Amino acid sequence: MAQNAELEQLPEIIHIDGVLHTLYTTPLLPWLRQQDTPLVFDRKTPKCERGYVGRWEIREEMLWLTGVFGWQDGEYTGLSELFGVKDEIAADWFSGPLVVEPASSEIPDGARPEVRTLFVKEGRLVKD
Repeated sequence: MAQNAELEQLPEIIHIDGVLHTLYTTPLLPWLRQQDTPLVFDRKTPKCERGYVGRWEIREEMLWLTGVFGWQDGEYTGLSELFGVKDEIAADWFSGPLVVEPASSEIPDGARPEVRTLFVKEGRLVKD
């Protein structure tokens, strides 16, 4: 069992209606791949092969990137390094499903987590 736990990747996180969720989708990846020179993050741990963790929020029916935590060439890389903004940016580059479940701290003892899929088109929530 311990071997499987080692393969489990650190997920992204997302706030929906003020509730913290685990995000099993990587909405930043399409943006990274669209760059003239694809951006690659340092892999600091085997538990995060993509090299970064994103923090997201659904607000006003829009997907927002509110934080990026990673390293490139040994230097910390966040929102300001990628986008030139400090607080947040609308994720209008992303279209696809967002697979989420409440964070373990949000799940009552003994309850089973419920996985939800939200659908986004060009950053806008289109179906829950």
